[in-house]
Amino acid sequence: METAAERGPQIHFDAWGQGGIGERIDFYYEDERGQWCFEYSYADGSGAGAAVSRDLVHWHESRAGAKERSASPCLVELPIENDPNQSKWLKLHEEDHTYELGEWDGESFTADSEPTSLWHGIDSGRLACGKGRTILAGLARGSDGRVQLILTELSLRKTSQGSVRLHAAPVVELLNLRVWQREWAVADLDERCPFNESLQFRIAPGEWPDIRILPAEGGEPDVIMSELLDVQLSIRAEAQSCLLEMELYGIQIVVEMNELATSVAWKGATTSLPKREGSLKLRMLLDQASMHIFAGDGEAVLSIPAPVTPGYEGQRRLKLHCQRGTIDLVELVVYGLRGTAPSPSEQLLIEAAHPVKDRAIYQSESYSIYSHRVEDAVYGEPPAYVPDRNTILSPTRAVEEFVWRKNWANDMTRVIDRGSVWHPQAEIAKLPDLRTEHATIDAAYRLALDVFYRCGSPEFARPGEEGMWTAGQFQGPGEGFGVWVRDTTHIAIRSGNLLDPAGARASLLFTTKDGFDNGVDGTAMPIVGIWDYYLTTGDLTLVQETWPNLKNRIAKLDESFDSERGLVPADQSTSNDAFPEPEAGGFCLATETYFMEAFRAMSRMGALMGEAVEQVRSWAERGELLLQSIQRQYWNDEAGYFTSGPIGSESHREGYWESAGQEMAMWPRYGIATPEQRQRILDRLPEVAMNEFGVNVFPYREETNHFAGAAWVVWTSGMAAAAGREGRTDLLMTLIAQQVRNSVMTKTFYEVIDYQTGKAWRWPGQLWHAAGFISYFYFGVLGMEYNERGMTITPAVPETLRDLRLDNLRYREAVLDIAVHGFGTKFRMTSDGEPFDVIPASLKGKHLIELWSIV
Repeated sequence: METAAERGPQIHFDAWGQGGIGERIDFYYEDERGQWCFEYSYADGSGAGAAVSRDLVHWHESRAGAKERSASPCLVELPIENDPNQSKWLKLHEEDHTYELGEWDGESFTADSEPTSLWHGIDSGRLACGKGRTILAGLARGSDGRVQLILTELSLRKTSQGSVRLHAAPVVELLNLRVWQREWAVADLDERCPFNESLQFRIAPGEWPDIRILPAEGGEPDVIMSELLDVQLSIRAEAQSCLLEMELYGIQIVVEMNELATSVAWKGATTSLPKREGSLKLRMLLDQASMHIFAGDGEAVLSIPAPVTPGYEGQRRLKLHCQRGTIDLVELVVYGLRGTAPSPSEQLLIEAAHPVKDRAIYQSESYSIYSHRVEDAVYGEPPAYVPDRNTILSPTRAVEEFVWRKNWANDMTRVIDRGSVWHPQAEIAKLPDLRTEHATIDAAYRLALDVFYRCGSPEFARPGEEGMWTAGQFQGPGEGFGVWVRDTTHIAIRSGNLLDPAGARASLLFTTKDGFDNGVDGTAMPIVGIWDYYLTTGDLTLVQETWPNLKNRIAKLDESFDSERGLVPADQSTSNDAFPEPEAGGFCLATETYFMEAFRAMSRMGALMGEAVEQVRSWAERGELLLQSIQRQYWNDEAGYFTSGPIGSESHREGYWESAGQEMAMWPRYGIATPEQRQRILDRLPEVAMNEFGVNVFPYREETNHFAGAAWVVWTSGMAAAAGREGRTDLLMTLIAQQVRNSVMTKTFYEVIDYQTGKAWRWPGQLWHAAGFISYFYFGVLGMEYNERGMTITPAVPETLRDLRLDNLRYREAVLDIAVHGFGTKFRMTSDGEPFDVIPASLKGKHLIELWSIV
């Protein structure tokens, strides 16, 4: 049954007790509690009610305050946005809802002009100031006859002619409710060429990498629509007079523009403003019971009830019809908004996620992680709730796009699972299972497993790539990213070979002869991934099957070797396929490390394959020379880390940090950094490249795109391993917490985390990020490393993860259950009760590995 909250407004507060809101009593900001407060009388006269909100969107009914109230400010000073050294005073006349701008000398107000109307259709205006903001609150009736609280944010801007104008806008927190976006540009709109688009649609695979937007009926399970809209129009009309009829979800608006003025009308309600340069900006905010139109970029606001007309289900359309004159251009952006009220089933999950003891396990400036929820100021309310390790309740946090952005990077942000509730696929039961004391951490790990399973399933496989790893969920079911040469090896060495040997084998084999290969590192990557596959599985058949191909690859690298520099030319880092990096001098650190590892891996595989001793020695020597060259030429002692380019490059001179190269240099597995160097790099990491949201890939670059000003999880596996090896459990827990927050809030692993804002975007279900997060526990917390002889474990367990357990980990022909007792960095270890130092590569069957902390 539909609840009252679902029928009523979603983005404007409406009290449902005692007949709803009667009259406003007060509206103010409460500094000590960091919340906005609205007090009102009940419509039935039974008393007073109150509501509080931290974000001006999600309101919670409370008890009316008993404190002594101060008078509402009717006179406030506002800065001028585009002239920050200047300000004006705003005087609000509550009795007739007009305002004046002017000067205040401390005793008297001098107005610059006559009183002007801002609001139309809204009563009882009241100003409140808090957190550096000025909010105007009023009451308006919706189509259901009930009174709603309407809020606008006020600001001043100076025009090109020097005059200052007041602008109103919806509160900025409404941006967090956006879940999809459509755009159109309509030229030469006249009575013969109306615009008519459905806002109820669905997505289907197109010719890779494109998608198709198709019509959808309301009952289809994949239909995309929203009852709540944020519509922005920019209208340019050079004609002396034009009349535009708009219809949004059956609500008809008329815009008339002539040489003197512009009017916006709905039935008998009208707002007018002077016509300026033949253009008009409109923003229409549609709630379930009202619409609010911000005209002239917020110079006037018209509030109207939004009647639900007969046949409304078939009217989820936007129509524009120019009845007189010609409109040269209309640019439209339509955002679908999510609601704010949970459904009854979601409410039960929220209640289940509030146990008596739900303590904070990690806190930063912008977010807090609890055992059963994540609170995040960046994404706003509501929190992400985690009632158990198999359930996450979090609404869509990204804005889904359906066309490529018109930029050099061809960006697009997609949403695959549009519901609010996540449960893993049952098939992840066959994968290694991690258990901690905290549902949020367990759910994040299981979410990563879920991404892993789905990216290897038929759901996202491209034709001919079934049973292989698609690099990401990309455009959706039926149109995954496909198998990429570089991505496959990064997935493999970051836990994929341990998690899914069958998928690893098929994918790595495919990359020796096919797959997307757009990086300068592609020649080396299959060699590195296949060697790691052998170490974790003991399966030599993949090496044997690909050996001729691997030999051809290493021969190409050998031919490219620059004997004078002792390096192989590499114009880009392994993290970058988009722009040149001349600052690295033609020898990018990240890619150089994989070239090094390719030679070393070939020497060790060559010995297994019976290659001539001289050939094996040649590969080994080339690998050792590359190692020494990297150690000698890239370490910058003054900076305290390895730079992205060698001695003589701009990068080395200026101390540029690139994270994919830094990761490999500090990863103990590859033996580049000394322990002392690792410690210095870890000390520098938070200062140079890490904030509360993640690790910046290119912190020295000023631009912002999907590589620069961006955090990528995949390039932090080695950092977690280094933190564990050096006992930096604080840093290790920070890395884990960053991605628990990121994944639980969004219910996936997006390709990019904006380093400044902390918001995730671009492509969802990125497999190498999921593998990178899982690696934190395997190579960081448990400190797993392996070679031909076996596996070692060097634990570094943060107190938050005490007593964790990892079950069903496959290593070669053994299956390991690993139980941690306690926390810290000093442990004694037993295998089936017997002390051990190395898990032998020859081990078979099921075994219990126990790690006992030494206090």
